[in-house]
Amino acid sequence: MKIYDFDAKFFDYAASWIALHPGLREDEIESKYNEMMLSWLNAPAQWLGGEKPGEYFNRYTDPKDLLKLLQEYMKRDIGLPEPLYSRIVKLGGECAPGLIRIVQNADNSENLRGTALAMLNDMQGMLPPELCMDLICSDNEQLCDMAAEALKASGDAAVDALMDRYDAANDYGRMAILDVCARFPGHERVFETMLRGLNNDPDHRGFYAGLLAEYGDERAVEPLKAVHRLTDLGYLDYIEVRNAIEALGGDPGEERVFNGDPEYEALRNL
Repeated sequence: MKIYDFDAKFFDYAASWIALHPGLREDEIESKYNEMMLSWLNAPAQWLGGEKPGEYFNRYTDPKDLLKLLQEYMKRDIGLPEPLYSRIVKLGGECAPGLIRIVQNADNSENLRGTALAMLNDMQGMLPPELCMDLICSDNEQLCDMAAEALKASGDAAVDALMDRYDAANDYGRMAILDVCARFPGHERVFETMLRGLNNDPDHRGFYAGLLAEYGDERAVEPLKAVHRLTDLGYLDYIEVRNAIEALGGDPGEERVFNGDPEYEALRNL
């Protein structure tokens, strides 16, 4: 099972193409990128024995072989060929169980696990919500973020299960859980948890204010106004709280002067 550096071969092709089209500006070359890529993918390549790069991985039908290739590319730190990525995604359910095992194995590299998770997300209906919830509560922030984005697109079915995991999650995971759940109004436990964060977590007041604005419950206006009046509120959090009040239909009143505030002065001097 030979490993080819598809990226290096394409860069060589692109360099030759550019040399054959002298005088093009950088933006003109960039606009031709997709055209170059399609031409390269669909042209027989001598280094592949006459096969087309875009069709090369179609020879592999066994998911084990494809996942072995995936892991080998990652192990050697060689750019993953787009045709290999597409081939695995296209096979969908045949490759999904192996990809799930790769994601679940904490001994695998973050890059490998993240790529496998992205592939599952690209397979319609193949990414188990339970796996995403496990990752949100893990210590891996990159996978937590990816899992949260996947759950945001899956509807509110996971909200109750996520909130059941809230207390056991670390601080990063708790914020990710609320970031997901804030998209789906109508869950009282989510609303109450965001209010507690707004009142009890002074380092992240702006974050909770933004969530409450997204959640859209007007009951948050008065608690937000109370925070808006706090004298220890930094400029950036102040702006987030003020925007949230306005987004929910409230009147935050006259703007406060922040001359001398480090955050305000840093932004003003940009």
